[in-house]
Amino acid sequence: MLLSSSLLTAVLLVTGQLVAGHGAIIKAIGDAGGNGTALGIDASTPRDGTRRNPFQQDTTRFQGDAEDACGETLGAGDNNPESGTAQVLATSGGTLPQITPGGEVQMTLHQVNADGAGPYTCMIDATGTGTQWESMQVTANVPGKKGRDKDGATTDFPLTAAVAANQKCTGTVAGQSNVCMVRCQNPARAGPFGGCVPVQMAGTNANRTIGQRFARRYTLSTLD
Repeated sequence: MLLSSSLLTAVLLVTGQLVAGHGAIIKAIGDAGGNGTALGIDASTPRDGTRRNPFQQDTTRFQGDAEDACGETLGAGDNNPESGTAQVLATSGGTLPQITPGGEVQMTLHQVNADGAGPYTCMIDATGTGTQWESMQVTANVPGKKGRDKDGATTDFPLTAAVAANQKCTGTVAGQSNVCMVRCQNPARAGPFGGCVPVQMAGTNANRTIGQRFARRYTLSTLD
């Protein structure tokens, strides 16, 4: 049976909404300080609406070539740990969330629309590359059932994941050492939606200085 042009258009519009990203980790801090965001986050994206453009452009969906790593955004494509972490450093003043063994990562999850809801699961990769995930305990979660909650649209929720007491971070990413990658995602049928947050094991005063230099180089390169 052939679809009428109007029905086909409606189907395409609905499908387009379903595959867009609907939950974004717009802030993250560690128990030892520092701050950051998920990879791909654009601070200029407005947070007071639900439409695909512009409100969903920087939210991550774990599909495509980077499905098992750090996913993709509508606006920028695959989230690359190296360049994405450099961008986080550039926008956070040269720091990453600083964690300690037995500590935690405190995140702010912005739910764009209904299927950006919880509950979220989180995992961590000690190499910082998004390739070797281990489960984390979520101690503060986003409300929702199977990734849906229409009442939570355009709302910020706390999302906290505990760092294991024996956790190590061995990655070198974007000029930073002792980096881990934290990935959180919901179970939405059209997703999963969520994000990857680069974090750093606290320990040396050099972390901040190196990060600031790298962030400055990245910022200058984007202006060329």
